[in-house]
Amino acid sequence: MDGLGGRLSGKRALMTGAGGLLGGDLARALAAEGADLVLTTRTAAKLEPLAEELRGLGRRVEAITCDFADNAAIDQLAERAWSAFGGIDVVLFSSQPPEPAMGTLLTTSEADYLEQHQTIVWGPLRLMRSLAPQMMAAGGGSVITTISSTGIDPIIGYSAYGLAKGSLALLTRYMAQEWGKGGIRVNAFSPGTVATGDNAAEYEAMLRERGMLDRTALGRVGRNSDCTGLAVYLASDESAFTSGQRVFIDGGRF
Repeated sequence: MDGLGGRLSGKRALMTGAGGLLGGDLARALAAEGADLVLTTRTAAKLEPLAEELRGLGRRVEAITCDFADNAAIDQLAERAWSAFGGIDVVLFSSQPPEPAMGTLLTTSEADYLEQHQTIVWGPLRLMRSLAPQMMAAGGGSVITTISSTGIDPIIGYSAYGLAKGSLALLTRYMAQEWGKGGIRVNAFSPGTVATGDNAAEYEAMLRERGMLDRTALGRVGRNSDCTGLAVYLASDESAFTSGQRVFIDGGRF
């Protein structure tokens, strides 16, 4: 794809978490299909190289730093993202806390629960409370959230993170229900175990040795490329009658 056309031609997308390994590949996939992008993450150093790369595809790209633990920064992001291209058609939430808080229900601190909830649930909701009325007035659009498997299947040690992701899964359906008549469709995709980065092969080998891949029908870990196609579909008009759904990309985990 040369960046001059594609399934997302003319779409203006806001994407959080663009500085991550999966986030970067999701941004590349949207840009390759023709979307202009507002990219955001916590640190500018992770944004500018990606922004320049995507501008090389002929896309308009704005890079805006935003910490979802900072409510004022979220409000500024909503205003700057909308004004950057005169509107937003797609919002893709791919951001994660710097480190998921570790601990059981009895040992995790109240501060950790609140921090995870702020970044994973309240941050996206605060942003959408600003953007959704404008998107509906302009005819609607697509909102995509990313839900970890811990948001449905508990993993000991990740209670704060899992509870927040579970709340985001329910928030996804609330947004779909309340804003659907305004033309906004809201869906989630839920990656299973995805190996990224330079140690992906070693990570997959470790999981295989421990027998963890025996519970996956396809017998392998996921890769970023397994996720990007679904993100493009949910962002595009091809999913015009798809809303309130959570799609699993987990290789058939059982």
